Amino acid sequence: MLRGYCPAVNRKLHRLYEARRAALEAEAAVLDADDDALLVPVLGEGIEEARALSDRTERSFRLQVLADLCPKVQDPGALALLLGILGEDDPSVRARAAMALATAGRTRYPEVVQAAQDALDRGLGGPALLELPGLLLDASGGEHPPPVDLLVALVDHEDPEVVAEAACALAEIDVPGVRDLLESLVLDERVLADAEGETTLGAFVEDLLDALTLGAAMGSRAHAGDA
Repeated sequence: MLRGYCPAVNRKLHRLYEARRAALEAEAAVLDADDDALLVPVLGEGIEEARALSDRTERSFRLQVLADLCPKVQDPGALALLLGILGEDDPSVRARAAMALATAGRTRYPEVVQAAQDALDRGLGGPALLELPGLLLDASGGEHPPPVDLLVALVDHEDPEVVAEAACALAEIDVPGVRDLLESLVLDERVLADAEGETTLGAFVEDLLDALTLGAAMGSRAHAGDA
């Protein structure tokens, strides 16, 4: 017998194998549909049932399971549902939805961006708006054009926290006009609720602009050194 071998732990490990196998088989059964569009209302109903639960632990568990399922359904409606889950108050649920959207973005990026735009047009709000800018930028992975139009639209949002997130994402994109757009926010006196002290949106954006200037200067020096 191997040193440190524990039969009781080994039995638990085998039960875990069985549980995971059963979960994978159950997932495959759920996803087994002739048309993925038929699964969207089923998932939607599951989400509403989960939200109605008073047990927060079970509610969180079910929403995370549903977040995992949504990107496996090849229909735009499932991405819309996933964006809805991204707006949940529970941080663990939002994190799971963000991971699922990032997974979908690797193979269905244009669909994800379109779903996000459609959701904004329908009035998407809450925590999802804070997650979207960075999530979409990261999901582009340099292989897809960044969602500039969507980010610019978020800069006009009434919530300064959303504007700050969009500004951060835009500051990472090397496209004409971004600096001018950010400079238009420098005098914005709205206070960022999550910032330390009394930082205004304008001061926050000014720091972003300073970082852009520093980055450009360092890039110029690097090019001069290569010449």
